[in-house]
Amino acid sequence: MSTTQVPQFIDMEAKIIGPLTLRQFLFIAAGGGLIFGLSFILQTGLLIIVGLFIAALSIALAFVKINEQPLYKVIINAFKFYISPRLYTWKRQPKSKELIKPVKPIVEKPKTQQRRLTSEELQKIAEELENKK
Repeated sequence: MSTTQVPQFIDMEAKIIGPLTLRQFLFIAAGGGLIFGLSFILQTGLLIIVGLFIAALSIALAFVKINEQPLYKVIINAFKFYISPRLYTWKRQPKSKELIKPVKPIVEKPKTQQRRLTSEELQKIAEELENKK
């Protein structure tokens, strides 16, 4: 018998650069590159304040998970939610349907007296029908 190994952690990203995945490394590298670029533009006091904010944001994007979702996906989904139009189809107004059918007025026919045929008249009608055959 040959045994095959089933992958256990298929939803984990591969560690590319040390203990970091490629995505984590790119978030941290982008934050560091942005701080480095701002060091030529901003004064030291302002650079420290902005640099701490950018560093905290890049580390949070790289490592923080909310409900097993990375922070960058949560931010993207929140942005899509707030800019997308909301159409609630379950609040659609029902079409007006007549639940009660209109009642037609009942017109009574005037009562006519029905005349009874005599036996002689019935016999005459029967003879006429036999002659037509």
